Amino acid sequence: MTRALHYLDSVPDTRDPAEYLAALERLRWEKLQKQIRYVWGNKDYYRQRFQEAGVASPDDIKSLADFRRLPAFLDKARHRDSQDESLRRYGHPLGLHLTTAPENAIHLAATSGTTGTPTFYVFSRKDLELTYKVLGRMFKVAGIRPGDTTFHAFGLSLWLAGITYAQALEAYGARPVTVGAEGGVPKILRYIELTRPRALFATPSMANQLIERAPAEIGKPVGALGIEILYVTGEPGGSQPAFRRRVREHFGAKVFDATGGAWLNGTITCDAEHAHGMHYMAEDYCFRYDLVDPETKAPLEIRDGAVGEGIHTALEYEAAPAFRNATGDILRLSVGECPGCGHFGVRMEIIGRADDMLMVKGVKVYPAAIQKIVHHFQPRLSGELRIRLDAPPPSVTPPLRLAVEAGEGAPQSEWPELGKALEQRIRELLAFRPVVSVLPFGSLPRTGAKTRLIEVVAP
Repeated sequence: MTRALHYLDSVPDTRDPAEYLAALERLRWEKLQKQIRYVWGNKDYYRQRFQEAGVASPDDIKSLADFRRLPAFLDKARHRDSQDESLRRYGHPLGLHLTTAPENAIHLAATSGTTGTPTFYVFSRKDLELTYKVLGRMFKVAGIRPGDTTFHAFGLSLWLAGITYAQALEAYGARPVTVGAEGGVPKILRYIELTRPRALFATPSMANQLIERAPAEIGKPVGALGIEILYVTGEPGGSQPAFRRRVREHFGAKVFDATGGAWLNGTITCDAEHAHGMHYMAEDYCFRYDLVDPETKAPLEIRDGAVGEGIHTALEYEAAPAFRNATGDILRLSVGECPGCGHFGVRMEIIGRADDMLMVKGVKVYPAAIQKIVHHFQPRLSGELRIRLDAPPPSVTPPLRLAVEAGEGAPQSEWPELGKALEQRIRELLAFRPVVSVLPFGSLPRTGAKTRLIEVVAP
C-alpha cells in the first residue's frame, strides 16, 4: 500500500507523528475558515446552532481549538427533525440544514431506517465528484483496476454502499455488476458464476452466507468462482482475524474492510491478517476523528492511542454537509507506521457505538467488543451472535444473556465447555460475566444487510 497522503502537497513526507498531526491541523484550519462562513449562510439551521453556542459572527472562531470546543450541531435525531421540518415548511425532505438550492441536490442516499425514519445524504455535482475521488482512492488501495469486473452484493435500496458506490466504481473505470443483496443468495451466486468478477463488494454477513450456501446452490465452493478481492463494509466483523482467515480459506481472496461515502469520509484496512485499524484516506476533505469525551463532550487530544466519540465535519461539502455532526462512533486512533503494510498516517478503529453502549454493573460494554471476542472462537463458533436483553438498553440487569451458534460440525458434547470458555474470556477482557447459550449451527437468522446484535426479548 502506498502512502495515503501523497496527494497532499501541504503535508510533509514525515515519519514523525507530532509533525504529521500539526501539518494536518494547519490544513484543516485553512479549509474550515471557508466552510464556517459557508454554513453560516444557512439561516434556517446552522446559523441558529452557532448562535445557541454563543457565536455572534464567524470571526469569533479564531482557531481550530475554538472550533473543536463548539458543541455538536447535528446528530441522528436532529437530522431527522431537520428533515421533518423542511418537508413541512418547504415540501422536501432534504433538511433545514440544506446549504444549497434544492435544484442543485442531484443525488440522494439514505440510511436503512431500521431504527426510525431514514436520514438522507444529499449530494451536489461537486459533492458527487469528490465522493468518487475519495472512494477511488480506496478502490486503488484494494487493488481494483480500471477495467475490472466487480460484483455488487450490497443492498441497493438508497444505501450509500449501494447506488452511490456503483456509480463511483463506474467513474473509477470499473464495471460493477449490480445484482444487489435484494437479489438473494441463489441469484448472486449464479451471476457471479456467469460474470466472473475479480472483486466482490458485500457485507461480512453476506460473505459468510455465500461460503455456507455455494456448494448446495451451484454445486461448487466459492473458491471456484475466481474472486481475488473481497471489499466489505456495513457492519462489524470485516477486520477480525478469524473472518479474514475464513475468507482466505474459502474464497482464496484478500480482504479489505472499509467505511466511506458519507460526507467525503473514507477509511480502508490493508489486507494483513491483523488489520491494525482503517487507514484514513480523506484528510484533505473530511475531519472525521475530531474526538470528544462520550459523556462530557469536551474535546480530547488527537494523538496515538486516543479513544473518544467522533465528531464529523466535511471540509468543503456543498449540500447539507456534516458540520459538527456527532456520529455516535467510538473511535480508537493510531498514528504512525502500520505494522501490516508500512503505511504512515492515521488509522482508526470503530470499537463501539455511543447509542449501543450497555451498562452492566457499572461497566461500559460495546456490542462490537463482544462480537470481536466471539469471532476469536471461530471455527468452534460460527461467529453469529445475539445479545438478548430483558429491557431496552443501555442499563442491563445482570446477567447479560448472550446467544451464540456452534460452528458447523462442532460436536454438541463440547458446547457446554465452549460456552463456559467464552464466558470466562469475556470476563477477563470486558470485566463482566455473561450467561452464554450455545445454539445449533444455522439457528440465528442470516441477512445480507447489517446484522443487529441486540434483541429485546422476554427472559
